[in-house]
Amino acid sequence: MKAIPVLLAVAVAMPALAGEVADSAAADKSVHVSRTSAEIARILHRSRPHEKRDIPAPSFAIHTADNSFILAVGGVINPIMGVDLGNNLYKQGSGIDFTTSAIPVPATPGHKGDFFINPLQGNVHMQVVGLAGTPDEISAYFKVGSTGGTSPNIKLKTATLSWRGITAGLKHTLMSDADASQPPTIDPEGPNGMLCTTVYEVGYTTPEFGGGFSVAVGIDMPTFYSSNGHYRGHDYPQLDDKPVAEFSDADQRIPDIPAWIQYRFSDNNRVRLSAILRNFAYRDLVAGSTRHLAGWGVQLSGNASPDPRLIFYATAAYGRGIGCYLQDIAGLPLSFVPDNAHPGHMTATPMLGATFGVSYTPTPRLQLNAMASHSHLWDVAAYADALPESQNYRYANYIAVNAFYNITSYLTWGIEYLWGNRATWNIGSASDSRIQTQLAFTF
Repeated sequence: MKAIPVLLAVAVAMPALAGEVADSAAADKSVHVSRTSAEIARILHRSRPHEKRDIPAPSFAIHTADNSFILAVGGVINPIMGVDLGNNLYKQGSGIDFTTSAIPVPATPGHKGDFFINPLQGNVHMQVVGLAGTPDEISAYFKVGSTGGTSPNIKLKTATLSWRGITAGLKHTLMSDADASQPPTIDPEGPNGMLCTTVYEVGYTTPEFGGGFSVAVGIDMPTFYSSNGHYRGHDYPQLDDKPVAEFSDADQRIPDIPAWIQYRFSDNNRVRLSAILRNFAYRDLVAGSTRHLAGWGVQLSGNASPDPRLIFYATAAYGRGIGCYLQDIAGLPLSFVPDNAHPGHMTATPMLGATFGVSYTPTPRLQLNAMASHSHLWDVAAYADALPESQNYRYANYIAVNAFYNITSYLTWGIEYLWGNRATWNIGSASDSRIQTQLAFTF
């Protein structure tokens, strides 16, 4: 909630700043409030970080006559109504997010279905662009919104500053290929096999060169077991009734380093190769020393569009110790686990995530989407068996089919079917289906 006074204060101050920018212009010095034109929408889109679910440009903007300064405030209100069938993921798992890793195994008698209405999936975002159209164009963007789930809490979701290809702040990691991650879903979380998490990052992306190539590299604040950096695991093997390794006593002084190279053939026809290098520091309590362990990941992603109405999406990622970047595994204490053959040592867990989707837009008002996703862990059976049921994870699958209809430019109705299942190492598997509908108002 602390972000809301900041937003209001900036909103009040920006018209004055806009006036100062306009006064320095040699041409028309007036400031306008108008519907967002195609040119302003293009400037706003190119100068903010892309996310897996990009919010459209706001309907109105404050701007100078030459669009060298732009202030825009917008958002979305998105009540969702649905029912779970076969399990009660909404109440016992993750609320409005269809998180397959949270599916209860086995399903609890008397809790194998639930009806819900959730009005808590909404965001407000604000963007300021200065010196637009010049080499020194600078943009500030931030977004606050509900956390989904069943709680009305508000949190800061994105806060970035961008200039000359450099973007710094709270954003989706460079390892997340937003354009290839998925077609739209009502489910706020989306497919379980995506590499997608929010991090504190400083990154640089080049302009296109060589007829379609671009490159990006960044540094991320290191996190390990969850997307917010909290350590969740406590079940390390014991030696003489004492733990043999400990994470919390070792500071992480080396950032994660994501990077990618992309070639774009044309609009919605592109391929990207991404990689990340990680360093994990921990205390070996047997030897009484601090040790370091490398984690790494690679991802191949892209889009194909044989027809402007038809777009295919695909991502495939594999690595060791990248759980906090993998959608379904973030928050589980399984990225780095004890090496039972070497007391005091840790090892990085191999894991995989893959997503495939297709989007078909037969008319400007109607869009049809389908997607399937899979995430998988290996070599953690002995450790996972010691964890609570909610953290015992082997693999999971996710399927979504939906349709969206644009009633107006700001009002969209959607309907969606979801299916997911989670398999464990020693207690079987369980699944859940969800049918839901939304009415999203974008302003």
